[in-house]
Order: sequence, then structure tokens, then C-alpha cells
Amino acid sequence: MRLRTVAKLGMVLSVVLFCTAVGLYGFAKLSTTDKGKDFNLFSLVPADECIGVLESDNINYFLNGFSELNYSEELGNFQFPGLFNYVLGGLNEYTTNKAHGLSSKMSRVVVSFHAPGSPRDQVVYFRMGDSDEKTLGDMLQERAPKDFSPKKEKYRGKNIYVYPLSNDDFLAVYSEAGFYVVSYQKRLIEQVIDAREDEEKALINDVVFSKAMQKKKSHNFLTLYGRTPSMPFLQDNKGCWSEFDFHMNSDVVYLTGDTYMPDTCSCITQMAEKLKNIPDVCEDSLIISADKESMSAYMDEACERNRRTLFNECVANLSREAAFMLVADMNKVSEEPKRFAPYLPGFLLENAAMFHSFILSTQLSLVNDKLSHIMVLTYKD
Repeated sequence: MRLRTVAKLGMVLSVVLFCTAVGLYGFAKLSTTDKGKDFNLFSLVPADECIGVLESDNINYFLNGFSELNYSEELGNFQFPGLFNYVLGGLNEYTTNKAHGLSSKMSRVVVSFHAPGSPRDQVVYFRMGDSDEKTLGDMLQERAPKDFSPKKEKYRGKNIYVYPLSNDDFLAVYSEAGFYVVSYQKRLIEQVIDAREDEEKALINDVVFSKAMQKKKSHNFLTLYGRTPSMPFLQDNKGCWSEFDFHMNSDVVYLTGDTYMPDTCSCITQMAEKLKNIPDVCEDSLIISADKESMSAYMDEACERNRRTLFNECVANLSREAAFMLVADMNKVSEEPKRFAPYLPGFLLENAAMFHSFILSTQLSLVNDKLSHIMVLTYKD
């Protein structure tokens, strides 16, 4: 799930702006009856070549609170995979200036990312009411060039509408009662229709991914799922799915979750063996270890009063039961990204310079054939 250049990000922002207008209006008009419906958007996500999914049950919750965080200004241009940057940064401004008083209450939003992983290889899914199609169509028409009629194409008996964007690109749209789906690429919308028509092609029926879906989440969640182990060095197994639940307060960003693996895979055994081969590293602003005695010694040393620094506090606050630890000043990560490539998920490594004002603390735990991870970004200023 690699990010492209800032120039390509401009295209992403265009589509988000467009999608947001559609989605917000639909959510604003949800009736009480419609709100009771729980259409599963994952039944629309094509499993084939899906490399990641971003999900929130209430994205507006994060919009309202993000500007109050101490690090919001520094992360304003965070290039999280695909749409996340605009969702946190630009959506609130857009709803204030453009939405003309629409309700800020939102329901579930899903974004799927597909191979090869460019900003164009994405699909956005909104849950919406049954009676909004005409109004939404009018909104799309207003954003199109004058006198333009959307092009309608048929695929498996379903209508796909193609609308132009202001940057000479196009957006493909597919909707039925209860949902609205948009993408830059018509072929991805066709895959969504395939998933809708042929259940076995939907991500919801992926045996490993469905394990992650069984985990109960609290309200107001934001989760990224990646088709990969939580850390690249563990295993090159595309059958794994890892979740990263985001939690934020004024000075800290938490990413927690588990990695789910096929039942037939001896993944845990392989991962345990790989952990044994990790060399101990202890240097200025960096500790890496998978040896319990060494980890305990590092934590004891960090607890000494005469060594109190924010970095040492991050070390001291780690669990002594974990199987692996990494604590690093993100300045060091941004200066030597290749060195940290085995240990960090792509969206963190590729944005290391953006997180230069944070200290990263990471731990892995292997308990009862379960791999869990926690990554903590602590703001330095």
C-alpha cells in the first residue's frame, strides 16, 4: 500500500471532495427507519486484489476532535493511504463552507484499496437512505461542466454513471437502496457489482478477514486493515490481515490490534523463530530487542531517576511481557528509512518525516497462537 507523489494526492483530494458532498447529503437525510438498517458495506468490497480497507462508524467524530490535538498542525498534511488525509484535514472545512447547514452526523464509511495501490486504485462506500438518488444526482450535475449529462453504462444489468471532475478526470458512480459507491475507475465499480451479485467474490467472505470482523469495536472507531502481518519482518504472507485501531488524545496516537492468519498456516511458529534472530540494538534514541532479559534491563535503566527523559519514559512504560520492542525517535527513522523497513508498516515508514516530532514505541505479543501489536506515537513538543 504505497503512497505516490504529492501531485497525485491532488487527485485524491478531488475525489474525496466529490465523494464527501455525496455522502454527507445522503447521511443528512437518513430517516429514523433508514438509520435502523445496518447494510454491511463489506458485502460490496471486491476481495480480489484488495490490499487494505479503512473503516469508521462515525468519521465526523474524528473531524470534530482533530483540530484540538496538540499535533494537529504538524499532521495536517499526513499522507495516510488514500483518503485519510483529506478526511481529517479538509472535510470539516468543506462541510462548513459548502454543505449549507447539512447535519454533521455521519454513519459508516469504508474505503477499499486495490493493487497496485496508487491513489486511483480506491473505492469509497457510503451508507445512505433510500430516497436520495434524485437529490444526489442533482448535486453531481452541479459539479459537472455546464450542460453535461452523465454518461450511463450498463454492467450486469446495473447502472454505472460516469461524471467529469474539474481536473479533466472522471468519477464512476454506482448506487442502490442503502448505499452509494464511487471510484476513479469504472473497472473497480464493475468489481463492486460482481461482489454484490456473486457473494463469493466479496471481502466479507474472506475466511481470514472475517475473523477481524468478528471482533467487537467500541463506538466512534477508525480502523485500517492491511493484507499483511503487522510488521514486514515477520512473514511475507498475503493471507494475513492486520488491523490498526486508531485512538488519539492531545499528545499521543495509539495504533492497536491483532494479526489474523489462515488456520492452515504455521505462521506463529515461523514468527517466533524470526523473533529469535533479531539483533539487540541500543544506541542514542533507539532500542530494538526481542530478548526478554535485555528488554527488562532496558526498562529498568530507563526507570532510573537521573535518566528521566521523554524517550526513557516511553521505554519504561512498555510491558515486560511482550515478545518484541522497538523505541525510536522518528527523526532517526526519517534519516534511515531502509534500516527500519523490516519493523514498520508502510504508511508509517513513508510518512516518517511527517512524524519527526514523535517518539515511536512498538511492542509485539505472541499469546495462545495470537499475534497482537501496539504502536504508540508520543508527541515531543
